[in-house]
Amino acid sequence: MNRDQAGKKQSDIEKQKDEEEEEEEDLTPNLKLRRHRIHLGNSLSQLYVMLAVVKCKNETVLKWLRDNSLSEYFSNLADVFLFFKEKIKEEEKKSHDNRVDIIFVAHGAIRNVMIPACCLLPLPSITDVVLYSPWNCTTCADVSYALATGRLTPSHRVFVSKTDRNSKTPAPDKLPNRWNSMKEAGEKMIPNISVSPLKPDDGVWKRYESLREKHGSPGRNRIVIPFKSPEVTVGSVPFSVVSLALSLVLRSSRFTATVHLDTCLSDQSQGKKFDPEYLRSQYAYTPDSTLMTVPPDMFIESLFAHIRLY
Repeated sequence: MNRDQAGKKQSDIEKQKDEEEEEEEDLTPNLKLRRHRIHLGNSLSQLYVMLAVVKCKNETVLKWLRDNSLSEYFSNLADVFLFFKEKIKEEEKKSHDNRVDIIFVAHGAIRNVMIPACCLLPLPSITDVVLYSPWNCTTCADVSYALATGRLTPSHRVFVSKTDRNSKTPAPDKLPNRWNSMKEAGEKMIPNISVSPLKPDDGVWKRYESLREKHGSPGRNRIVIPFKSPEVTVGSVPFSVVSLALSLVLRSSRFTATVHLDTCLSDQSQGKKFDPEYLRSQYAYTPDSTLMTVPPDMFIESLFAHIRLY
């Protein structure tokens, strides 16, 4: 490069810098604040990932953390961490034991990528993550309430058409008489689950609250955390990021927890879908537009059983 070319390159760099400074000046105060918050959030997220790397003992999870530590994958980790920090802080004031069940309620789906199941248990503060829906299946608020109260058993599963709940469908082939434990799945590959917030006027959460008012709240040691706006300020997030944030928060609390994931697991992959046979071999798989619910008289039976105890 000759002197004239070097001078021109330096001039271009200075011109670009001036344009960027002018662009920054043209931003409204709100946009400037948002840009700074995003930068700060990314820095905090990377810091939390580094902390997890130091504390994690599973080599598979460690590799996953390191491979994604500087990517956009964990960009919302700090926001989700702060969301859980407030929730767990309030729950610690209650009369729960140190071992609790956390029911995480959100909208959800599976999309494109596979990850090792153990990545949902990044730190010992989460002892297991349990999935309830078969792969590619949606659920409803009645399942949410049964799960939250601890009344849901595999025998309660009823499968219907998502578009016509009066139309029953056969149960999936070889449906296990158990739930889908990520601890037991270990390093087996599972679809990457994405979760997104419930809305303030969400019918799912309104139905859950209606059932709770009618049939009673979940008992001691059962903590229900709805991933609900406006408390949640993020959009769609990988559940592996959610479980990492929760495990970090729990690590600095008095709790260890089994996490119960209450979300739909329908396949919303762009392009090629997941292999149904593989998902059947991992746990179970349903055809498109299948919904898992519970018998309509389940809560009445549970109420009578509760009364008989007294």
